[in-house]
Amino acid sequence: MKFHPKWLLLPLAVALTGVASAHWTLSGEALRQELADQVMQTAGLRANAQGKASFAVLPRPRIKIENVLISDDKGALVIHADVLRGNLRLWPLLSGRMELSSVQLDKPDVSYDYEERPFSRLGAIARAAQSAPSSDEARSADRTRVGTITLVDGTARIRQLGATRNVALDKINLTLDWPQLSAPASLNGTFIWQDETRELAAWLGKPTDLMRGGDSAASLKLDSETLQVATTGTLTGGASMQFDGRVSATSKALRSFTQALGLKTPLLGVNQLTLSGLARAGLSSLSLSALKINIDGNPFEGTLALQANHGRATLSGTLAADTIVLAPIIAEMPALTADSGAWNDDTLPLGGFDDADMDLRLSASKARLGRTLFEDVGASVLLNGGRLDVAIGQAKVYGGQIKGRVTLNPGAQGLELRTSGAFASIEAEALTKDMFRAFRISGTASGQFDLDGQGETIAALVRSLDGTVETRFQNGDLHGIDLERALRSLERRPLSILTEARNGRTGFETAVVSARLTRGTLEFTQALVSGLGVQVAMTGTASVADRKLNLRAMARQTGPGTSVRENGPQLLLDIRGPWDEPQIIFDKESLMRRSEAAAPLLRALEKIPAVTAPGTVP
Repeated sequence: MKFHPKWLLLPLAVALTGVASAHWTLSGEALRQELADQVMQTAGLRANAQGKASFAVLPRPRIKIENVLISDDKGALVIHADVLRGNLRLWPLLSGRMELSSVQLDKPDVSYDYEERPFSRLGAIARAAQSAPSSDEARSADRTRVGTITLVDGTARIRQLGATRNVALDKINLTLDWPQLSAPASLNGTFIWQDETRELAAWLGKPTDLMRGGDSAASLKLDSETLQVATTGTLTGGASMQFDGRVSATSKALRSFTQALGLKTPLLGVNQLTLSGLARAGLSSLSLSALKINIDGNPFEGTLALQANHGRATLSGTLAADTIVLAPIIAEMPALTADSGAWNDDTLPLGGFDDADMDLRLSASKARLGRTLFEDVGASVLLNGGRLDVAIGQAKVYGGQIKGRVTLNPGAQGLELRTSGAFASIEAEALTKDMFRAFRISGTASGQFDLDGQGETIAALVRSLDGTVETRFQNGDLHGIDLERALRSLERRPLSILTEARNGRTGFETAVVSARLTRGTLEFTQALVSGLGVQVAMTGTASVADRKLNLRAMARQTGPGTSVRENGPQLLLDIRGPWDEPQIIFDKESLMRRSEAAAPLLRALEKIPAVTAPGTVP
C-alpha cells in the first residue's frame, strides 16, 4: 500500500488542537488578563478590555476582544478600540503562553500628548531605551518580539510640540511592522488630514540604538495632492532628538498646511513652494542648507532656519536669486488704491503682524514689481514683536540707484508708518511714465524723503502723512508745454500762446523742488526750474490725499547764463487738477491786454456799465 505523509499530519493537528484547546478553554477574563500582561511586558502600557472575548484555533490561532482600552498611567497615550483582533504564535501557544504575532485594532480612537512620556519602566521598550548599550539587559530587551500592529479606520488627536492646537487625523489605515525591538521597523498606510488623503511610508533601521541616544538610518515619505515630503538620513536619539539628511518637499497650499498645524508663520502670500537641500531638524527647529527653493515661481538658493516656540515661529535665513517676480509673493497685501482710483479705504488687517518673527536677507540680480525692474537688489526683512522693518540697502532702478527703509508698527490708532530713503541719477521720464498716465518731466533726478503717518486704512494713512521731500533734476524737459516759445511769442502774438504753447517741451538745466508734507498735503517751499531762455518759479500745494495739484507758476525769460532778463516778458499760469493729468491754465485776461487786436475790445467791455437786475436797488 502506498504511503501518504498527509495522514501523519491529521493526528498531529488533532493533537495540537487538543493541547491548545485544553489550556485555552478559559473564560474571557483569562484572555483579557493575558492581553493585559503582554501589553504591559512589551510597551509598559495598561490594557483594559470590558467587552466579549473569544479564542479560535482554526484556520490559525487567534483571539478577538471587544471594547479595549490601552493607556499609560498619565493619560499621555490613550487608545480605545471597538475590537482587537490578534494572531497567536503557535509554539508558545503549545506551551500554554499567549504570544501575539500581529494585532489589528478596529476603529481605534487615539489621543497622544507629545510632551509627555507614555512608556513606563515596566515595559521592554522603556527597558531597552534605558539600558546601557551592549549590556545583558539591553541584549535581553532587544530580543523582545513586537510583531505587526494594524490600525483600521481609526482616528487620532495629536498634540504637536510647539503648536497651538491638536492635529486631528481620520480614516487611519496604518500598519507598523516591527518583528523585534532591535530589528528595522516600518510604518505604511494612509490617513485623512484636512479633508485630504495622505500616504505615509516611514522606515527606521536601528530602533533600539535610537532609543539609547545613538544613531539610526531613517527615511520618511508623505504624499498627497497638495503636499509631498521625502527625507532620508540619520536620526540621533536622546533628550533632543535630531535628524540630519536630505529633504525634498513640494506644497501647493503651504499657508493652509502651517495653519492646520496651529503654527503661525510669517509667510506673507507664499502658497506654492518647492525645496530640496540638507536638513537638520530637532523637535521644534529646522535648518536647511545648500538649499534650492522655489517660492511661487521664484527660484532662490541659500539657507533657512525655522524655530517654533509655543506656537510662535521665528524664520531666518539668507536667500539669493537671479530673477524674481514680487507680485505673487505680496499678493495678499492690501491694494493701495480702489477700483475708482482713490486710495483704498478698507480697514487694514493688522492681526498678522504679531503672529511670528522673521529675519531674512534677500538679494537678486533682477526683481520685477509691475512694470518696474530693479537690478542688483540687496534687502532685509525684519519682523520682531509685531514691528516690521523692510530695508533696501541697494538697488538699481530707472538707470539710477535707490536705498530706503519702511517701518510698519500696529498701534492703538491703526498702522504706524515710518519711511525714509534717498535716490540718485534716476531717469525721471521712465519713472513718471510708469507712475502717471502721462509723463511730465525728464532728466536725471536725485533727492531724499522722510515721511511718517498713522491710520486704520490706506486712505487715512495717506491723509495723516507728515515729512519732507527734496528733489533735484538735471538736464531735462517739462513735457506738454513750451514756455520758452511762449515767452518769445508773448510780445508779438500773445493769444497764440493758448494753443501753440500747449505742445512741445520746456528744456532746463536744473530743477530744484523742496516741499513739506503736512497732513497729506505737500506745500512747496522751493520750486525753481532754470534753463536757457526760461526760468519758472512755482508756489502752491499738491494734495497726496486727494491726488490733485494746485500750483501757480511764473515763467520769465532768461538771457545768457540763465539769468533773468530785467523788464523781460513774464507769463503767469496755473497747474490744477489730478496729478497724473493736470490742466495748464493761462491768465487769458493778461494775454488779451497784450494783444493789439484784443486789447481795444477788452477796454470797451470794461467801460460798459453794469446792468441792474429788475426789482433790485442799485
